[in-house]
Amino acid sequence: MDQQLKVRLSREQKKELKYQRVKERQKVVRKKIQKTLKDKLKKLNPEQKQQYFQIKCAGEEKQKEAFEKGISVILDLEYDVIMSDREIRSLSLQISHIVGINKELQNPVQLHLTNVNGLQKAELEKQGYSKWLIHQYETDLQELINSNKFNREFIYLSPDADEYLDDVDPTKYVYVVGGFVDRQVQKYMSYNKAQALQICAKKLPIDEYIKGNKRPLNIDNVVAILSLYYTHKDWKTAYDKAGGFNKKIMQGTFLSHINSIKFIPLK
Repeated sequence: MDQQLKVRLSREQKKELKYQRVKERQKVVRKKIQKTLKDKLKKLNPEQKQQYFQIKCAGEEKQKEAFEKGISVILDLEYDVIMSDREIRSLSLQISHIVGINKELQNPVQLHLTNVNGLQKAELEKQGYSKWLIHQYETDLQELINSNKFNREFIYLSPDADEYLDDVDPTKYVYVVGGFVDRQVQKYMSYNKAQALQICAKKLPIDEYIKGNKRPLNIDNVVAILSLYYTHKDWKTAYDKAGGFNKKIMQGTFLSHINSIKFIPLK
């Protein structure tokens, strides 16, 4: 009598299988968003369509402006050597979220990526990296600092820093965010990097607003909080609104634009 053999998967195989399932679900969600967007566009009257395209164009214009003079944020991507392939893929997705969030922010960031090489670059290209209005470098952060490109001081954001960031001032500072997804939460990684580079390390003053397990924030949240604080001058407001932007990215940026228009169906 034939018996069905159960294959035992390793932890890494289970993780890969889970990632592939998530990826397939994301494809389904994207197709659903595209169909919903197309259907809603058909139901807009001419005035509403004009309003929608004005909002869309305004977001694109803000991207161009941010590329030249936005809040300077550097994503330090030199941690890929200590991350798994899955974590590198996750990081690339978070970076794509930053690009999407930038279209919604009142004060978008001027995004710089260092050490864009190898698998990290390949995963970014899968997210549409070649079409993004960002500054990218194959060189490391140390070389970028030494180039005197910015003529401002650098602040490396780290949850393990002793000092809190008390303000966001793009005229005086360039903000550096460690580009890593650390499932095991290794402490002092970004802090030690700041020490090695001999630049200031500070942490966001939001501990009291984080509920439950205080895991490090995703980099898309960190970047959104910087911009939102600069706009609202209140850390709690910045933290609360940053979560809302993630929801918009999941929904689809342009779909959220349509939902913001007073909807009057055609008769």
